[in-house]
Order: sequence, then C-alpha cells, then structure tokens
Amino acid sequence: MIKITLDLGADIHENANKYFSKSKKIKNKLPGVENIIIKTQKEIKEFEKNKEEYLKKKEIKSIIEKNQKDQWFEKFRYSYTSGGYLFVFGKDSGTNEVLLKKHLKPEDIIFHTEAPGSPFGIVKNALKLEGDKKIVLLDKKQLNEVAQVICCFSKQWKKGFGTADAFWVYPEQVSKKANTGEYIAKGSFMIRGEKHILKNNILQIALGVEKKIVPNEDSNKKENISYYELFSGSEEAVKKKCGQRYVKLEPGQDKYKTISKEIKKRLKVDIESLPTWIPNESKVLKR
Repeated sequence: MIKITLDLGADIHENANKYFSKSKKIKNKLPGVENIIIKTQKEIKEFEKNKEEYLKKKEIKSIIEKNQKDQWFEKFRYSYTSGGYLFVFGKDSGTNEVLLKKHLKPEDIIFHTEAPGSPFGIVKNALKLEGDKKIVLLDKKQLNEVAQVICCFSKQWKKGFGTADAFWVYPEQVSKKANTGEYIAKGSFMIRGEKHILKNNILQIALGVEKKIVPNEDSNKKENISYYELFSGSEEAVKKKCGQRYVKLEPGQDKYKTISKEIKKRLKVDIESLPTWIPNESKVLKR
C-alpha cells in the first residue's frame, strides 16, 4: 500500500507535477546506487576470497603489538650509533625541555648544533665515571655519527646547506639558569664551559627497514613471526641494522607526501611513521 500526500492548496496538475519531479530525481540517482551495490558486492567477494589471509595478518599484527613494549625514548626521535649507543633527541621545544629535565643522567653526553635552530640530543650511557674523571666511551667515528644526525634535523637542513657544525658537552655544562639580564626560552638551555666541536658534518641521513622477530604464540607452529620497522641514522648504523635495504637522503624540495611514494617504492614497506624518522623537505639519493 502506497501513501500519497496531496497539497490541498494546489490543483491536481500541480500535485501530479510535484510527484513526477520527485520520481525523476529518484530515477537519476538509481545508477549511482546500483554502482555502490556492485562495488560493495565486489568488495565482499574479494574479502571472502582472501578471508584467511586477512585473518592471518590480523592475528600476526596482534601478536606483534603484544610483544612490543613501549619505551620512554619512543616519545622522542631516536637512533643508535654503529656501536649500539642509544641517541635520543627532541622533536620541538617542548620535548627538548622534557628530554633534558627528565631523562638526562650523569653518564650521558649532550649534543647540539653550533648554529641556532636544532634539537637537543643525549647519548645514553656514553660516559664511564671514575671519581671526578669522565671517560667517553664512544670513539670519534660514533661521535661524528651522532653529530651528523643532529645536524640533519636542524635549520641548516631546511636551508639546504651541504654541511653543518655540531658540538657535545657534559651534563653539568647545561643549565636553565640564565645570565644576568638574559632570558632562556622554553626548550633552550645555557651552555657553559668548553664545547667539543665536530665540524663539517655532511647533511645526509640514511633510512632503512630493520627485520624484527617475535615468538609465535601457537605452540603447534615452530616458525617465529618476522616484521619490519623503519630505522634512520648514519649510513654506518643503518647498514649494521638493516643490511642493504636502505636509502640515503639529503636536503631537497620534496615534502613527506611526495617523498613517501619514492621511499615506499624503494623499500617496499609501510611508511606511516615517516615524519619521525627523516627531516621534511628531502631528496632521495641514487645509490
């Protein structure tokens, strides 16, 4: 039974025209509705066809997430030297502040660029303390690796420079206490005493995919589960963790959206977290 509402203020012809216009609009929409139905049916068939694979991927993702333990340094940017020392640095003024106030220990050393406009970074457990004596455990090569990375996330990269200078200092040389008549902004710190300068660091950063393995929860299956994670740093450190599956970048004009396509093509990996690992406005180099 179909109910039709008539407008008593209009004659029979006006009422008929009104419903004729409505029917035309509905008729015009039908092809679009039919296309949506066809598309949905196709997606259902595709899902049914690959249902087992989809469920397997979902199960693997669940196992990986369960085995991954959140680390404090994952809230910041971080890398490792080729010798395995953890290097953590800020993303902005707020994380700079938190990093040095909350996570800096007497056994760490601090990095920054000579020119303004860089994150602060700390290398964890870089010092061996013997009374008043401090022994730096990183060799010159690893110190240069850290300097290179910190420079890559500085304003020198954004300006398109080829090289930049950095320095490192001991924890007691860094303070929030300003000199008389001066003000220290959020995320900035006063450096006092001798700086250990590392000059002419080449502005290039490597990005690779590191293979990770977690145990399979299914006792009937002996094979462990492997997956891949992005990792960036000096070329030496990335090669050690990722083998030959990496790309090198230098300052350029490409934004994350553009460069992600090129990186995804080269590395064949998901790159949702790309902004954490490389500077914006980059260019992928040919190896």
